[in-house]
Amino acid sequence: MTPSTKLRSDADWVADIGSAGDQRDAALGELRQVLMGGLRRAFQSAAGALLEDCTQDALVRISTQFHTFRGDSRFVTWALSIATRCVLTEMRRARWKDVSLDQMAAAGELLPDPTPAGSADTGQDRTRLMKIMHDAIATELTGRQREVILAELGGAPVDEIAARLGTNRNALYKLVYDARVRLRGAILRAGWEATYVRSLIGGG
Repeated sequence: MTPSTKLRSDADWVADIGSAGDQRDAALGELRQVLMGGLRRAFQSAAGALLEDCTQDALVRISTQFHTFRGDSRFVTWALSIATRCVLTEMRRARWKDVSLDQMAAAGELLPDPTPAGSADTGQDRTRLMKIMHDAIATELTGRQREVILAELGGAPVDEIAARLGTNRNALYKLVYDARVRLRGAILRAGWEATYVRSLIGGG
């Protein structure tokens, strides 16, 4: 007898999705309902077709990656996080779909709010650091590197930046990596300690 969704344990989900035939189909069918319900509650204004597509995309991924579930959270929570990332990615792509590279770069030229979460001193340090970074972007980078880094700072997705440039992700990553090396050097020369910089803006 197949457990109901409410009674199904994490081990049941993994075992049933990893099985074959009706048992697997039943588990994926129940999981589909769970994911759709979760996405509808989380994204009430999103189009139904988008939620349907992301639910299906998540099910395909889960059906091939279920063995990577580590048990750090409930299985349905893990599954819903996969579907949620899909929705957020698609919404982000839609936001930038008709935005030119120049507009993307313009968004990245804006300095951040000087009072983010944390102490006032930390907020001021982050603003000073971003000012140094923007100055370095203007003086240390090539024109193409400058456009890409500013677009990235503005929140544009990598795929959309690559599409505007007529290139692929790998080529773009190489360009971004080289630009970041130059920026890191400029920041360190300005007297900032690398560990503290990472604590302010994240990243490695």
